[in-house]
Amino acid sequence: MRFKLINLSIFEKNILRRLSGKQVPYRFNFDLSAVPKQFFEELLKASYERKIHRRIAAKAIDLVRTFRLEEITGMDLQNAITVVEDMLEICIMSEMGRRNFKNARRKALFLPHCSRKHMDSRCKAVFDESVPSYICQRCSSDCLVRAAVEMAEERGYDVYIVPGGSCIPKIIERGYDAVVGVACGMELKLASSFLKIPAQGIPLIKNGCSHTKFDLEALRRALI
Repeated sequence: MRFKLINLSIFEKNILRRLSGKQVPYRFNFDLSAVPKQFFEELLKASYERKIHRRIAAKAIDLVRTFRLEEITGMDLQNAITVVEDMLEICIMSEMGRRNFKNARRKALFLPHCSRKHMDSRCKAVFDESVPSYICQRCSSDCLVRAAVEMAEERGYDVYIVPGGSCIPKIIERGYDAVVGVACGMELKLASSFLKIPAQGIPLIKNGCSHTKFDLEALRRALI
């Protein structure tokens, strides 16, 4: 099913404005890259728990306290809970749609351009306005985006490195049956409100305007 840009409702247009980068998804920064790997394993396990959708907040609080996220990340309690709640919701939504996603034929991966190793001229990615997307030139061997691009292309995905969520509807009009998106948890939740095709979400583990991070292993699991 194609996403018809011309048929967007007022609600969907408002969502796209929020995804365009004019509004900050979170009003605080976070970095979960120092959090133990077990946290992410427990987060994934929680998404399989019976009736977890009814107790997301309680589970998020439990995970925050168990893994001492306040101490490790420097976030205050409420912000830490908010991030974990969003991540858990994304895991649940991804799991619920996984069967339909797996059966889809033509798939695309959307990556945030802010996860590139360099955000200046040292990055040789070329921006194609007609798509719109950056095209990775494989200029840095240790670039997170390059690693994700190569991983996805090996699995038959078309990959788009986008400067904002507002680029996504135009790209989806190319006839994709399913997508994988890497973004802040809040952005992924907003996107799920208007996407009419199966999707898998990979939340950022470090946000900001540059040098954002995501878990490559989580992405690997999603690329089925």
